[in-house]
Amino acid sequence: MKLLEGAPRFLQAGHSSQASMRDMLLVLMAVSVLPVVYHGPRAAVLIIGSMAVCMLSYIVVQLVTSRTIWITDCSPFITGAIIALLMPANVPYWVVVAADLFAILVAKEPFGGTGRTPFNPAAAGMVFVSVLWPQHVFTYYTMNSGQTLPLMGGELTTSPSPAGWMRQGIQPEIMPFEMIWGRFEGPMGATAAAAIGAGFLYLVIRKSADWRAPVFFVVAAACYAALFPRILTGTEISVKYELLSGSLLFCACFMAADPCTTPRTSVGKCIYGALAGILLMVLRNYGAYEQGGCFAILLMGAVSPLLDRVVLYFKRGGTIDAKKILPSRPKR
Repeated sequence: MKLLEGAPRFLQAGHSSQASMRDMLLVLMAVSVLPVVYHGPRAAVLIIGSMAVCMLSYIVVQLVTSRTIWITDCSPFITGAIIALLMPANVPYWVVVAADLFAILVAKEPFGGTGRTPFNPAAAGMVFVSVLWPQHVFTYYTMNSGQTLPLMGGELTTSPSPAGWMRQGIQPEIMPFEMIWGRFEGPMGATAAAAIGAGFLYLVIRKSADWRAPVFFVVAAACYAALFPRILTGTEISVKYELLSGSLLFCACFMAADPCTTPRTSVGKCIYGALAGILLMVLRNYGAYEQGGCFAILLMGAVSPLLDRVVLYFKRGGTIDAKKILPSRPKR
């Protein structure tokens, strides 16, 4: 098979990389089923609309810059789905649109598009809106209030998520077993641990995702939660609540496994995952927001190439030389 000149790296890798992206999109659509069941048509509008905005943004950029539109590149759909699933179901539509536009127009396309961006676009979009409008990103309507989530506007009763309660040192009233299916306040697609775990297992079996970074991510976060519990009800309970609340599992399984922004070496992936998991927990404990997954993924993306360089240098039996490992500054 002759490779297309100028094609993104994922196309040059052959069919397997394209299949991996299709598998990821399929899994995200499967994970979207429960949010639609729990929250109604508004969840479907948020997810489909976010995917459409990302794809349209990608097409517009390609047309404006006279670049080829690769119809097999479904990464904009993946970015849009991830952003929507990390949002509360009652988030204003314009917040999702802002995250989509930032992800595609700022964090992705200026670097050359799919396979060339140093940062996870969805994480960048989420961080952008989280910093500017945290009152919308971290406000959740009360699911057991009996209210129907309207398509447009409307006054809703809100309540903290389990991650929000834990941030205050309070044990959530919901039992960890009940949290497996995600029927509680939080990011609408990032709380169903059963669906997320099944989707990740499918990706690993299909060889569409590497298990190392996600597994080390979760293990490191669990160890941190055991050593530094935020609630005083025992280590085991603390670990369960930390892993099942918020977006930890979602970010570990679907964002830490991103082949474009994670290290290429196996050891690098393990280090990346472990550091990202610890960083997430540090941000949960000392950061400004209850969710730190996207912040951790974004920050670790900046050091991902450095991890590969360090690992390869040690494998060659050399010693660390900062001048050789760190990228040189561009000449003026």
